[in-house]
Amino acid sequence: MKSINIIKNKSIKWWVGTMACFMLFGFIGVFAYSKTAFLIKGVKISATINQNDASSPIVEVKGNAKNAIYLSLDGREIYIDRDGSFAEPVALLPGLSVVTLNAQDKFGKTSEKKFEVVYKENKGVAVANKIINTN
Repeated sequence: MKSINIIKNKSIKWWVGTMACFMLFGFIGVFAYSKTAFLIKGVKISATINQNDASSPIVEVKGNAKNAIYLSLDGREIYIDRDGSFAEPVALLPGLSVVTLNAQDKFGKTSEKKFEVVYKENKGVAVANKIINTN
């Protein structure tokens, strides 16, 4: 009963001040999360495979690796722009090929994206399957 009386004895000014403090700390928490979310999320890879000429075994892997400082295509380092954009040609052999993109951010978090690509001579390229593995 005593604790209920303590709550009832608070003035409107006290309640307004308390709620303003809760709202301020809530706003600070949301703002801090929005500015540091990249630390939690890590690297995000988005990529596509484009073929310019149907008779050519050369395709272009193009996309964006957000928050990445290192990006490799089939084990070979490729360069990325400041915004994370990249474009790199890949020569395919006839049959099934697996194209693998690996990315790492400055905190050591990694992400991997694999494409299974089928190339048939004189028939072009078909992306058979897109496999995404994120570590």
